[in-house]
Amino acid sequence: MKSLNHTRLKVLTLVSLICLLIPSSILGLWIYVSDLPVAHAERVAVFKKYFPDFLGGRWGTTLLSMIFCLSAIVFSIMSLKLSDKLWKVLNTVIVIISSSLLFLNLWGMM
Repeated sequence: MKSLNHTRLKVLTLVSLICLLIPSSILGLWIYVSDLPVAHAERVAVFKKYFPDFLGGRWGTTLLSMIFCLSAIVFSIMSLKLSDKLWKVLNTVIVIISSSLLFLNLWGMM
């Protein structure tokens, strides 16, 4: 039973890592698009081309990013029960980075 619980927690860690990759890639895409030598309105249009129409609103990608950041935080906190040092460090890093991205998204909404 103990190994099944550890396996489940390790899977949750990997799911939280995947949840962290989604907002990170959205931020990376915005950084890439913001370096284009065009007007800001064109940058926004290029950025929105990468996403489906239902995310085309003002806060669509921000809310999506915040949802995945919260998911990564919750899954990583649940997985902090793992006894291996590597997994604890990985979960702590995921919580820190996800929290930072979450606060960055909240700051951007102000």
